[in-house]
Amino acid sequence: MAAKAAAQMRNMRIGQVGQMPTMGDIQASTASIRAKLGPLVEQNSAGLIYREFEAAAEDEVEAVVKANRENFEIDVRLSDQSHRYAARLQAAVERWLRLYGYDGFTIQFDALTYDGRFKQLHMMASSNLMAKGYGYSAEGDICGAIAVTAGHILAGDAHFTEMYAMDFERDSVLMSHMGEGNWKIARNDRPIRLIDRPLGIGGLENPPTVVFSAQPGTATLVSMVSIPGENFRLVVSKGEILDTEVLNDVEMPYFHYRPDSGVKACLNGWLRAGGSHHQCLNLGDQVVRWKTFCELLNMEFVTV
Repeated sequence: MAAKAAAQMRNMRIGQVGQMPTMGDIQASTASIRAKLGPLVEQNSAGLIYREFEAAAEDEVEAVVKANRENFEIDVRLSDQSHRYAARLQAAVERWLRLYGYDGFTIQFDALTYDGRFKQLHMMASSNLMAKGYGYSAEGDICGAIAVTAGHILAGDAHFTEMYAMDFERDSVLMSHMGEGNWKIARNDRPIRLIDRPLGIGGLENPPTVVFSAQPGTATLVSMVSIPGENFRLVVSKGEILDTEVLNDVEMPYFHYRPDSGVKACLNGWLRAGGSHHQCLNLGDQVVRWKTFCELLNMEFVTV
């Protein structure tokens, strides 16, 4: 599986729309990525997605809505109009990905906001497209998008996430992001919800958001980062997804992750190694696969 992922890196294509200007830890040279690792990263305009939004057919929108009703518990507050808008946006993003042959993508929220034509951000689209096997990262993070795309190949059902807050009593980190997550890793004893959710960031209408907590058990967390000399490093932690209680006030995917090395040692090591604030998570112990993947690509590998 590591060999397959490393080989497919050479033909991988990533679509990027915008770049968060204040997040230096996720910035990287697209030329260095192409030369050292293989993926081709292409910067796109939000207008390309809006073009596909207008072109999306009603049967494409209906197919998304139908799939959501089969997969999720739908919030009664979520209007059909809002749901269908998010479904059309998802169809548009997928049309854009197929048109350019992209395996993964990253969209900076402000790119849609400042375009001026979008009513919602892409929360639901990102979650559903990850569940369909596309790689994803937020805020224009191309390294994160590559890691999640590779994680799909290497171990299956890769999930995009972020370290939100430390919990020293549980020796864990609360993992989450603004509303994106691969619901294929959701725990199997609770419904996955699609909610009507206010979101201050972006200043647009409420984006329908998929909410779940991850299946408890062993998991592997990785971050691909750019380091001096136009090289790259993979920072890796193995740990446990805890049996996280229902958090009604967390309106996005969430779970507690306890590193095997302990939260203090892990996060100190993470910072020393330059790990970014975005991560790819796979269920299970995938350390050997990621290590072999790095050996095949001549990428530095660090465990914390």
